[in-house]
Amino acid sequence: MNSPSQDTLPAHADPEAEQLFYSIMVSSGDDLYANYQRLRETAPALLTSDGTLVLSRFADCSDALRHRALGKGDEFMRLKFAPVSPEQLNAVLEHLQRSMIMINPPDHTRIRGHVNAGFTGGHVEALRASVTERAERLLEKLAAEPGGDFVSGFALALPSGVICDLLGVPEADRAALTPHILDLALLVQATPTEEQLGRGVAAAASLADYFTGLLKEKHANPADDMLSRLVATRDGDGLDDGEVLSTALLFFLAGNKTTADMLGNALHAIVTHPDKLAELRADPSVIPTAADELLRFDGPMQLNARTVLEPVTIAGADLEPGKAVIILQGAANHDPERFENPEEMDLRRTNNGHLAFSSGIHFCTGAQLAKLEIEVLLSTVFLGYSEVSFTETPERYPGVGMRYFEELRVSLKR
Repeated sequence: MNSPSQDTLPAHADPEAEQLFYSIMVSSGDDLYANYQRLRETAPALLTSDGTLVLSRFADCSDALRHRALGKGDEFMRLKFAPVSPEQLNAVLEHLQRSMIMINPPDHTRIRGHVNAGFTGGHVEALRASVTERAERLLEKLAAEPGGDFVSGFALALPSGVICDLLGVPEADRAALTPHILDLALLVQATPTEEQLGRGVAAAASLADYFTGLLKEKHANPADDMLSRLVATRDGDGLDDGEVLSTALLFFLAGNKTTADMLGNALHAIVTHPDKLAELRADPSVIPTAADELLRFDGPMQLNARTVLEPVTIAGADLEPGKAVIILQGAANHDPERFENPEEMDLRRTNNGHLAFSSGIHFCTGAQLAKLEIEVLLSTVFLGYSEVSFTETPERYPGVGMRYFEELRVSLKR
C-alpha cells in the first residue's frame, strides 16, 4: 500500500493511531519501521488526547524542525512515556538546561557559533588518521577474542576516545568515566524506569562535578583542546562556566553513547545484508554514500521534540504556545514520498537528505565527525576482515528514544 499524498489527511485525532504511537514508544523491536508506515498511512499528523502533535511524514517533520515558531521549552517532559517526578526532571535540567539542545536564540546562536569553530570540515578530516589508527587497535583486540562484545570493545570505546581527545580529558581519568556515560544516556530514553532515571541523574551530577574540576584546570593551564578554547571565550560574547559545563555534558552524551549506538546499528545492518557487504567490498568508493544511507536506514535518534513558542499552524493543526510537537524523524527517513524504496538499503543512494542529525538550527554539530566514524567503521571492519559474524543473536534495546543494541557478540577473521 502506498503512503497517502502529503496533501491528504491533515492533522486529526485518531484513538487507534494514538495507541499505535504509544506502543511504538515503549517497544520498538524489528517491526518499528512497519509500524511507522501504519502510522503515516492512518494519522501522519496525529493530535493526541493531550493536544500534542505527532508528525511522521518527511515534509512535515522537516518543516517542524526548521520552523522558528517552534523551539525549546518543556518538551523534554513530553518525551517521557513513563512517570517522571518534577524533582527528577529538575535534577536532570540542572546540568543540561544551558546546553545548545535545550535553549533558543539568541543564546543558542552565540554558543553554537563558538562550538562550531572546532567542528569545521577541515578540523574533522584532520582526525581521520588518528581515528582509523584507534579503530584498528580496538579491532585487533576484538579479533583476538572471538565472541567479544563489539558494543563495549569498539562502538563505545572508539567515540569515547575521540571525544575525550577533543575535550581534553586526561587519559588517566577516562576509564572511570565510562560507567557514567552509559547511565547518562538513560536520560534520553522515552520509557525510563524510576531506577534508570535515578542512575541517569546521579551520572549527570558525577560528570558535572568532574568537569567542574577539569574546567578549573583548563583555566589555570589551557591546552590545545575544545574545553580550553571555550573557557578562553569568557570575555565578550563567550561562554560562562555554566554554559561550558552544559556543553561538555552534551558532547559527552551525544559524542559517546549516541555515536556508539550509530556504529552498532551500522554494523548490524551490513552484517545482516550480505549482498550489501559484498557490494561494499567490491567497490569501497561507496563508503561515503553508504555512511549516510546507514544513518537513514536505521539511525540511533528516532525522535525529536519542540515546544510551540507562538501561535502557529503546523500540518493543518492550529497550535497555541506551550503545546508540544513530537517529530518522528526515524519515520520520516522511511517516507516513500521522500525516499524511493525506503525499506531498501541503497549504499549508492544520492540526494540523501535524511533527518538522522535533525535539521534547522539544532542540526547536530558533530554530524561530520559521526559520519567520519561510520566511514572508519566500514573501512576497518569490512575491508580489514574477510569474515565478520555474530556469535549470538543480537537483541535490541526495546525503547525508541534511542535505538541500539546493548551487546553485539562478534567473530572477526582476517
